[in-house]
Amino acid sequence: MRFLLVEAGQTAVKKDAELKRAYKRLWMRKGNKAGAEVRVARRLAVRLYWMLRQEWTYAELVEHVGKPESSCGKR
Repeated sequence: MRFLLVEAGQTAVKKDAELKRAYKRLWMRKGNKAGAEVRVARRLAVRLYWMLRQEWTYAELVEHVGKPESSCGKR
């Protein structure tokens, strides 16, 4: 499962600007590319969890992330 999430994370980093910034920040902070990939994969797994829980598409999730009025975790 970890392998698949890391692979998906690598693709997501190319498409999602927020994940790309997080990946670069983690890579520079820790100086470890593999560690940054795993951390981004974990973020992606958390996003997938919330997508399933809230029944959102990825676009809807990205729209709600970071907003104070977000219903994330409130159902």
